Amino acid sequence: MAGRKMPSAGSLLVGILVGLLVATLVRRGGSDGENWQGSGARNLRSHAALGGSSRLQRSQITLPSLSQRLRILQLMGTLSPHHTKECTRSPQSIYAEQVHDRYAPLVGHKRSWATSGSFLARMLGGGKDVNQLNANGVGGSQNSRIKRDLAAQNHKYFFAINLYNSFDVIPDIFATLFRTAAVLGYHNVFVSIYENGSSDQTKSLLKIFDALARAVGLRIDIRTSMRTRGAFNHRIEYLAEVRNAAMVPLHELRDNGNEVFDSIVFMNDILPCVDDLLELIWQSRKQNAGITCAADYMYHDDIGAPVFYDNWVARDINGTALENAPFEQVFHHTESNHRFQRHLPVQVQSCWNGIAVLDPAPFYAPPNVKFRMARLPDGECSASECSLICNDYWNAGYGRIIMVPRVKLAYDKKVYDIIHPDRRNLTAIRGYKRLGGLPDDPHTDPQDRSWYGPHDRLFTKEEEEEMTFRTGPESVWCWGWDGAGDLDGPDVDPIWEKMQPKSYSPEAITIKHDRGM
Repeated sequence: MAGRKMPSAGSLLVGILVGLLVATLVRRGGSDGENWQGSGARNLRSHAALGGSSRLQRSQITLPSLSQRLRILQLMGTLSPHHTKECTRSPQSIYAEQVHDRYAPLVGHKRSWATSGSFLARMLGGGKDVNQLNANGVGGSQNSRIKRDLAAQNHKYFFAINLYNSFDVIPDIFATLFRTAAVLGYHNVFVSIYENGSSDQTKSLLKIFDALARAVGLRIDIRTSMRTRGAFNHRIEYLAEVRNAAMVPLHELRDNGNEVFDSIVFMNDILPCVDDLLELIWQSRKQNAGITCAADYMYHDDIGAPVFYDNWVARDINGTALENAPFEQVFHHTESNHRFQRHLPVQVQSCWNGIAVLDPAPFYAPPNVKFRMARLPDGECSASECSLICNDYWNAGYGRIIMVPRVKLAYDKKVYDIIHPDRRNLTAIRGYKRLGGLPDDPHTDPQDRSWYGPHDRLFTKEEEEEMTFRTGPESVWCWGWDGAGDLDGPDVDPIWEKMQPKSYSPEAITIKHDRGM
């Protein structure tokens, strides 16, 4: 042993380098793919997404039961939506061609998506019937308009989502997000999810989709918390804080990476389809709207049919509350009621309704709006945090607020199946060669004229028009919720609340941030 020579410094260095090389190869596990991160990953913090707080990591995790594990396997087996999987499957060819032309300006990648190789073309197909539609002067245009170079499109979208006990709708939400981001361009999309207080397996399912999103290059930040509303927390204050938590990355990306967004898409735990999101975004940019909402529905046991849901927030342009009623009785304002029944965008004073597309300018610049509860010491009516942010948009000069009745949203499969019935083949009944409608006018299909019609309802020429906006109301109907603890609904007498003069001045509907196409 004494006569053995010690290795030289050079030999030691070579050995260390060889060891590091072998260790690197072992860690890669034989993979011949490169390490890859989605666009913009350099702007994000290291995986703060799923950690929440250290207290959450130390808390005891309840393992899922065998039945819950089986349910996860069944839902995740195909990586497809669970309830909304039929919404873009086999649409009528004319609708597919209308969609291709309508949403072409939203495409955020260079390759022409009119070709069969693109996602939207595969999803919606296409057909020769569009020539008949063009002959009637409805929708459609030359292929040269569709096959355009869209490399310059850099409109950025910030998706904010709040989830609570949302296990059943998460596969549909993420399947729609993946497909919508594929159209808008993954590099143009950032998804922020804030989940808190869930007692089901929502957190576990979010971890799976977090990995899937990162695998396809979709930038995502998922933050979870064990927080729930305490017995003495004001309901609106709590909900405002939860919504603001989903908006935190919007400001972090601006402050840390100098990245700003052009549109905010705020989603509740609903069942959306791809063209639902695209239509809301399209109308938001077409009308240069401050806030653009869908129309959401719930099942009314006494009526035995779906009715309009979010009437605590929604107000027509006169400031009157909408009704929890069938579609013929939702609006009191006559002109709005006519437009609503024809599926045309309607100007409103406020709305939220499951999905809202917002112009982010009031968040970025003074007065730096955010979700909040009412200023009770100042005598402000204790309305919903969503009503108050609509009021703040009016006061900030972004009062172009619209509802898009074509986009009908549900929170469960029962209502979804009613408001989006399958298209029936009328060929055997009526002897026509197409699925409903006269040969010279596809719009005569009674399924397209009915209120709860198929998802591939044909667009009309009126849906392409720019809206004329009027100033807001001087007073708005407010039904306050002042109490704390578990309450079933508003607990104070409704009042007509006086709005600030800014909100009913022409300045409130003047375009300040051009997001047009």
